Amino acid sequence: MDVFEELVRERSARRPCALATIVNVQGSVPASDHAKMLVRADGSIVGTVGGGAAEGEVIVKACEAMKDGKPRMVSFNLHDNPLMDSGMVCGGALDVFVEPFRPAVSAYLFGGGHVGLVTARLAQSVGFEVEVIDDRPEFANAERFPEARAVHAGPWEEVTAKLAPDERALIFIATRGHAHDTKVLSWALTTPAGYIGMIGSRRKVQTVFNKIRTQNVPAERLARVHAPVGLNIGADTPEEIAVSVVAEMIAHIRGAEAVSSRFMADLDTPRRTAKGADGDGDAAPAEQVSGLGAA
Repeated sequence: MDVFEELVRERSARRPCALATIVNVQGSVPASDHAKMLVRADGSIVGTVGGGAAEGEVIVKACEAMKDGKPRMVSFNLHDNPLMDSGMVCGGALDVFVEPFRPAVSAYLFGGGHVGLVTARLAQSVGFEVEVIDDRPEFANAERFPEARAVHAGPWEEVTAKLAPDERALIFIATRGHAHDTKVLSWALTTPAGYIGMIGSRRKVQTVFNKIRTQNVPAERLARVHAPVGLNIGADTPEEIAVSVVAEMIAHIRGAEAVSSRFMADLDTPRRTAKGADGDGDAAPAEQVSGLGAA
């Protein structure tokens, strides 16, 4: 099986993989100095970089690269390391470059209103593959979201049953009301999605939070939810909200820790804000945005 053909096949199927290429050889090794090997997500391979323990180590590093998305150089001196020379019986040295290929991050945007529209455009511009979901066909259609990977219109329960977010997926909830938010969030918490964010003021988020807790959802699941969603930059307009949300998504993907994120679970801890003493300093603009999401 051709390595490059399999690479195309895996990428077309939106499965992660990694390409290992021998880039430097000294002495004798049991492979050409440009041999390639494709490593699939399950650790299976196409091609070879020489076999033996050294190849096994390359497979391990390839699987690590698929997880963190970072390429790496793997170097072996088979003469100095007899264990790596086991099964190869050559005694040379080689460097193997491992390059990961991961599918674009999927962003599932629930709510096709004003905020959903501008958020979808911005998310697409930074490379996310966007799917838009709304229970109203007039807000979820290909004409309104021409660049989206997919647009789904229909009852929330029917649409979510067809979706399969992975651990790198992003979920943004901006529906037109508390009841809809609660339905979507209940589903989102059952998925492995790495990022879950819900729009709304602290009061609205607290209302949904209380409803979700009656469903006996484990606290560690609720701790995943970014709400009120977006970096705390004082955003007011739909465009500003979109910037804060997409920026928070990027921070999540990059592992940035020094960012001003807010989490649903934090609402159990009273706090004062610059705008008021009731812990609801962002109530007015966020409630306005919630309303915009419906129209």
